[in-house]
Amino acid sequence: MPHTPERTGEPAPFQPAVGDLVWDVASKRVGQVMDHRWARYQLRPPGGGTEWHAAPENVRPTRARQAPCAQCKRIKAERYEAERAGDRKAAAHAATEMGLHQRAAHS
Repeated sequence: MPHTPERTGEPAPFQPAVGDLVWDVASKRVGQVMDHRWARYQLRPPGGGTEWHAAPENVRPTRARQAPCAQCKRIKAERYEAERAGDRKAAAHAATEMGLHQRAAHS
């Protein structure tokens, strides 16, 4: 029978919930947990973007739960407005802009 943290006295591994922000050590970026399947976490950039897979041993807690900066708020508002107006091109542009901003300013 495999050893469990309860039996070995080791601390329980970090197990984020869907919606939590985490640090992916392998890709060196912050991601929002979208799902946990096939022994991997599915993460995406905060605010939207292309998902990626992260091994559980590479996922760490992050302090990125701070209030969003003014530029994050502006980009997010632009994306929601574009989605509400049905402008998929503008919404996609805002999502890309958010990803670039997150990487440049918050990682």
